[in-house]
Amino acid sequence: MSSLSPASFDSRPFFSNLGRQHGFEDVPVTGRISQGLEGTLYRSGPGIIEQLGRRYDHLFEGDGAMTAVRISGGRAQLATRVLQTQGLVEEQAAGRHLGSFAASWPDRLRRIHGGGMKNTANTSPLHWQGRLFALMEGGKPTEVDPDTLACLGERDLGGVVPGAFSAHPCRVASRRCTYNFGLRYGKQTLLDLFALPDDGPARLLGSVPLAAPVMLHDFGATDNHLIFFISPVELVTWRMLLGLRPFQDMFRWTPSSGTEVIVVPIDNPAAVQRFRVDPFMQFHFAGAVEDRGELVVDYVRYPDSALLWALGSGAGLSLTDASSRAPGGRLHRARIDPVRHRFTSEPLWDGDCEFPRVIDTPGGGRRTWLQSEVVVDGVLRFQISRLDPDGQMHHHRLAPGAIASEPVPVGDDLVMTLVFDCARGKSRVLVLGAESLKPVAEIDLQQAIPITFHGVWVDGVRDPGA
Repeated sequence: MSSLSPASFDSRPFFSNLGRQHGFEDVPVTGRISQGLEGTLYRSGPGIIEQLGRRYDHLFEGDGAMTAVRISGGRAQLATRVLQTQGLVEEQAAGRHLGSFAASWPDRLRRIHGGGMKNTANTSPLHWQGRLFALMEGGKPTEVDPDTLACLGERDLGGVVPGAFSAHPCRVASRRCTYNFGLRYGKQTLLDLFALPDDGPARLLGSVPLAAPVMLHDFGATDNHLIFFISPVELVTWRMLLGLRPFQDMFRWTPSSGTEVIVVPIDNPAAVQRFRVDPFMQFHFAGAVEDRGELVVDYVRYPDSALLWALGSGAGLSLTDASSRAPGGRLHRARIDPVRHRFTSEPLWDGDCEFPRVIDTPGGGRRTWLQSEVVVDGVLRFQISRLDPDGQMHHHRLAPGAIASEPVPVGDDLVMTLVFDCARGKSRVLVLGAESLKPVAEIDLQQAIPITFHGVWVDGVRDPGA
């Protein structure tokens, strides 16, 4: 440990623009990937964090990129491209920022009160009915060609999406349907609810009025209910209307409002149950089930919204300076009685974690995968962690200077995470055995992939030449 100097932990390429863009190219694999594993790992994140002479104030403003790692016959290929969204194309043609908070004040005002802010398509991929979309919670879904990663443009899914479409769809296997939401700001803020069946057209389930214009990032779904925790992070309307920057100052933490729990029956969306509890913040849900009239919801909990401001542009992250690190969340389990308006929440683990993913096990239980962090000898170390149904935690700790992303389960046997190695300045995909948490293979991407937020594994391989 002492032989590694802080200078080895250079995270700047992780928070910089995507360098080389290209279609699918062979990349080396060490270890062994099963010949029978066929599919593609898609990941979304900001591919442009600085352009036209200005760095964005916040990572959430970055122009989106899609990265794909295709696996077939034990071999791997990489493709990665910045998505040429309409807003980005317009800015590059004009030679100046137009649709973000990096734009000049007059341009910001024109967009806010006219054409709307830029859809960055930078947060999460969605694969639905053979189509690939890049999502961000402030705009409509952006369709992407799954073979070339070309940006095909915004979609309203047959006129179903009137405004925004969140970056966190949630599939309910028993219903063969994916659900999502979108916030529509106006005189009355509306929570739009969407259903995307495995077969058939998308539809709008209904809209729930909210008491204030809030920030809402994720939700939970059981076989019969959609569950929302409306944390008291409110849009500062006057700042938005005046076009004042920076982006993160568009929101404020208002703990006196408490957190509102909203439960929507899928088969009767008008029969909403809602009540308020003490304030807390969450960005991501892990999973939800029903248990004898109660809803059991796992999520990553924060005492407040400090993480939103701490993320910033990412430029100041240090693996050796504790003052530069964003506050950590705790994995919690809430039990909700929607009829009696009862809510309790207890921690499942006391470690810092984020990006939870849940997968059902063959035995009927559920495993929760997490990106977690621990400080060892003064250095922040990343882990891929697994919570088993019996409450036991298991970890794979990465080497110093390696930054893990959200774990993506691949079937019952594997989990993948995109890793940035600060010492090499390059990224790789780490493939772990789901049971052993030991490395099975590594895919050397041979270039730096900037931070990605979320990913999805899509079974099967499409032939780009077909």
